[in-house]
Amino acid sequence: MKFTNKYINIPILFCFLFSYSLIAQENTPTLVLGEKTITMDGFFTITTVVKTNPDQPFPECKFPELIEFNKRGYSKSIARSVVNGQPTVTYNITQNYQPKKEGTLKIKPFKVLVNGTEIKNEGVVVIVNKAVASPNPETENEESLVSVAEGNQKDLVNVKENAFLAISTNKLAPYVGENFTLTLAFYVAENNTAALEFDHNEIQIPEIIKKIKPESCWEESFGLTETQTSTVKLNGRTYTQYKFYQATFYPLNNKKISIPSANLRLLKDFDEKESKKRNYVTFLSKAFTIQPRDLPPHPLKQQVSVGNFSLKENVSNSKAQTGQSIDYQIQIIGDGNISVIRLPEVKNDSTFDFFQPDINSIVSPQGSKIIGTKSFTFHIIPKQAGNFAMSKYFNWVFFNPTTAQYDTLKPKVIIHTKGRTISTVDTPNAENSTIYDGLENISTPEGTSNLVRLLKNEANIIIIIMLAGLIYLFLPGKRTRQ
Repeated sequence: MKFTNKYINIPILFCFLFSYSLIAQENTPTLVLGEKTITMDGFFTITTVVKTNPDQPFPECKFPELIEFNKRGYSKSIARSVVNGQPTVTYNITQNYQPKKEGTLKIKPFKVLVNGTEIKNEGVVVIVNKAVASPNPETENEESLVSVAEGNQKDLVNVKENAFLAISTNKLAPYVGENFTLTLAFYVAENNTAALEFDHNEIQIPEIIKKIKPESCWEESFGLTETQTSTVKLNGRTYTQYKFYQATFYPLNNKKISIPSANLRLLKDFDEKESKKRNYVTFLSKAFTIQPRDLPPHPLKQQVSVGNFSLKENVSNSKAQTGQSIDYQIQIIGDGNISVIRLPEVKNDSTFDFFQPDINSIVSPQGSKIIGTKSFTFHIIPKQAGNFAMSKYFNWVFFNPTTAQYDTLKPKVIIHTKGRTISTVDTPNAENSTIYDGLENISTPEGTSNLVRLLKNEANIIIIIMLAGLIYLFLPGKRTRQ
């Protein structure tokens, strides 16, 4: 009996571990490396891809220091999708690395820490060529900010206006629903001679962010989890910018938004008769207000999105037979609040049957804006022969803040169909009746079509049965030995 149990336990345990590993692999983060040949003014990138469910928080990533490169900020993008009613979120976090010199640079094996899990890479060789001359070097990296206000500099010794803390915005009077971006950063002029050092920013910065976040706004964060350093030009002067926080907000009403003053404490070395003494120095940003404007009168004023948008279309087959399924995709691209975009409900008629769309959205920071794409993929079954414009079924109204007018995006795709007419409840007078009759009235629960969820549930049941079997097999053996 012991011999039998021993050899039964081994395959059961193996199956259990194998099943568990398959489930665990589903949400395992992956690494994607950027171009292996770059220029001195370009970046080598390491991107972490994390797929998870919408309930999980934004992943925390710690990227390595590379000997031959300097970290130069990072970016993020978020892709949201709904397939068969199952929501999924994909995070892409990209760290930029600027080379220190030209030549063939070997990156040794490294690790990226994602939510406490180490993701390993065996290393790579990057070829760095000469920088390409900028066609307009005078305006390169020029910051365009409405409010970069220099703070209180009275505590700096023999230095005037060479460093300051600023909370800035790219818009002071957006429309309700229009984006504006807040940036919290510390600026140090290139000719600054004061020895400054940040002091407990891990405590100070979260407190400042909590203080300056506006209420009654939808937020899309740039996802900064560590200080992002870059060189910028302000009013013709060159500064090193230490960016702590950046987010795009969409005001939900016309209530005035007050951004309060914030202070940041730093450590500074003072020279007193050839002996150095460290002391605290505080930098103060200036307060300001943002006043959202109401949209002009319109029947859809309370429903439209605000921003600069364009429309793209894709169709799997623009020449199809009746009864043949077609995939038709609408993409809305722009710098508005992509997350809240909805298409008007489209109804079946005697020409087409429309099924609920698969929805996917991607947002990513670009400059001082959040640029996004939201796509709707419809499964369509044509029921009559002819040439049919999709503009009859789809149109989307939005408000363009640049022109201060309402605009409508309309499809241009025309679907050409041929074949005999298919009769459904929407075409009761048709001569022929088919299996499509009343198809849209049949109840199809989400769970029955969600194969992934079904497999997960079955795998969990099998694992529970295996565990129960292991307990049953092992416990009697232990009692016998005792």
